Amino acid sequence: MSFLFAGCVSVQLPGGKITPAKDVSFEEPSAPFKKIKAINADKTWQSEKTGNTISFLSECGGTADPSLQSIETESLSAMNNLRIVSTENLQYNGREARQTISTGEVDGVSVQLALLIFKKNGCNYTLSYGGLQKQFTPELRYFEKFKSEFKAP
Repeated sequence: MSFLFAGCVSVQLPGGKITPAKDVSFEEPSAPFKKIKAINADKTWQSEKTGNTISFLSECGGTADPSLQSIETESLSAMNNLRIVSTENLQYNGREARQTISTGEVDGVSVQLALLIFKKNGCNYTLSYGGLQKQFTPELRYFEKFKSEFKAP
């Protein structure tokens, strides 16, 4: 389940070679989160207590310029019975951003996902936190801290 969350935020953009951002700075989430490998994210951490994940994905260099809402829609497409709990546009890292919390099902299991999506200097960024719906709120503070320390070049 946790690998699905790391993978569900990847957006395949047409046109041009996509590369990860360089010189991104962040503070790794503290315990109970530990770094894991995930093929569809730049970095991913998983909680040893709940299995919840925190990850970020950067996509730079493509010729396509999708809207924040398009990136969000693609990121949420892996969930069935999708329900948007909240969404807001805000300023983040000096840019317009879209922050969304949603619930839904993956393989019949109730899940919850928080996304923060923004663009900066030719790159699209998606920061995400997700897990089982019943275990989402207790570790949300780790994602809030991660977001506060994340800096895109």
